[in-house]
Amino acid sequence: MNRPALLSRIRTGLPVGLLVGFHALPWLRWDGRQAVLLDLVERRFDVFGLTLWPSQAGLLLGVMAVLATMLALLTHLAGRLWCGHACPQTVWSTLFSWVERGTRRLFGHSRAEPVARHALWIGIALWTALSFVGLFTPLQPLLARAAALRLGGFESFWVAFYAVATWGNAGFLRRHVCRLLCPFARLQPLLCDGHTPRMLYHAPRGEPRGPRRPGGGSIAQRGRGLLDASTAQDYVFRWAHPQLAGPMPRFADDRLGDCTDCRHCVQACPMALDVRDGPQAHCLDCGACAVACEQSQQAAGLGHGLIQHISPRRLAGDRPQWIRPRTLALSGLLSLVLGLVLLGAALAG
Repeated sequence: MNRPALLSRIRTGLPVGLLVGFHALPWLRWDGRQAVLLDLVERRFDVFGLTLWPSQAGLLLGVMAVLATMLALLTHLAGRLWCGHACPQTVWSTLFSWVERGTRRLFGHSRAEPVARHALWIGIALWTALSFVGLFTPLQPLLARAAALRLGGFESFWVAFYAVATWGNAGFLRRHVCRLLCPFARLQPLLCDGHTPRMLYHAPRGEPRGPRRPGGGSIAQRGRGLLDASTAQDYVFRWAHPQLAGPMPRFADDRLGDCTDCRHCVQACPMALDVRDGPQAHCLDCGACAVACEQSQQAAGLGHGLIQHISPRRLAGDRPQWIRPRTLALSGLLSLVLGLVLLGAALAG
């Protein structure tokens, strides 16, 4: 399997697996009970045979603190993989995007397209809400009451709330949630440094960008070699700020870099960013730009890896450095929180 196809399958398979796992979770059984049931009425939390009572709520909060610290350490070491691949906002926005592309292929720009799209979106949102509420009240009786239109006021409110939230966030507020509403997105820059991987464009290889006649080959095949970093960044700045730098000069095909300026990376980005403008705080590290670029480069007969998930220091030629001050601080915090949780569990037992 070629590289673009592999990357595309990973980006498709992961959200599908997460969606299947989420919707299957309330259906799992363990010792005759729902395997995961945070029953607020009976005040007991069942998680695959482990039962927690209100007196053990501190243990549950401790586990959540451990998971939050692990997420912070993962982000520091590997970038925003959670945001780009596993965050519910990303997963459901991806699903809604698939539905939108499907209805537009099927109906084109006819009046039936938005009707079909929103009908499917609302159906997905309702099923998502029922699955989520089914983690807090037994799912099968909940579905029976919903089918008979006999939901209680509490259940009706939360099903409607999560359905509207899913429909609105995934259908209309996709990039705005990550830009403006998500608190973790605001904290993410504090967790990262120059050795944290992110989606980066290799400007010395790609610049100067521009369309060219087919068959010219990559810079390696033409023997042009990489530009020096200062010249490459000057081209990047001029492309990103044409009002300040003025129009770019025209270059002969043999002087162009490997970027054909097809803009497929920009069109694929769920945040509508141009990765070629340099590191950007709102980038989710989802890899959509890299997949689109790989496909475009392969079609043009050029090399792969023009856009990579790599740290700025590594892209500049430095060796990777795994142990940094923030690594030690987050690892120490994780050890402390985990130790407190284990101590609390031992005392409770």
